[in-house]
Amino acid sequence: MRITSGKYRGLLLKVPKSLEIRPMTDKVRKALFDSLGPAVSECRVLDLFCGTGALGLEALSRGAKEVVFVDCAREAVSLVQKNLELTGEKRGKIFKLELPRGLSRLKGPFDLVFVTPPYGKGLAKRTVLSFPVDLLSAEALVIVEERAGEELPLETPLLTKFKQKRYGQTELHFYRRK
Repeated sequence: MRITSGKYRGLLLKVPKSLEIRPMTDKVRKALFDSLGPAVSECRVLDLFCGTGALGLEALSRGAKEVVFVDCAREAVSLVQKNLELTGEKRGKIFKLELPRGLSRLKGPFDLVFVTPPYGKGLAKRTVLSFPVDLLSAEALVIVEERAGEELPLETPLLTKFKQKRYGQTELHFYRRK
């Protein structure tokens, strides 16, 4: 698993020893960031259910201003710390929080949010329905990864889905702030 582009392109990341953490594949991550283009630059990014931190690290590599990494698993927090150390980055903060309950403890606003929970547990839907108003900037973009075929809402009180892309067994759902 490696960073696909930007300042840290090619950097090999530490990977999980357990099967509890399911990182987004390099192919899907590259397609996602290529579709986002320069919009990542200067964003304040929130990486929820961050696992290895690959999404947030990719954002930092492509010019994000800051990334906040959040996961409840001790192994994930440790992996993100190690992967941040590989880059020498100081623009990353790590929080060990249970999600979606812990969203209220985070200080927004964020411009770009990744939601990549374990598949099939309803966490993606519960998380997008739980965003506090002050967590997202007016132009916020929220990208949710879930197993293909899992239903996510077209709208929430705060968000509207505008795009959905499938990559094998993975689907990405793109939301904008209303």
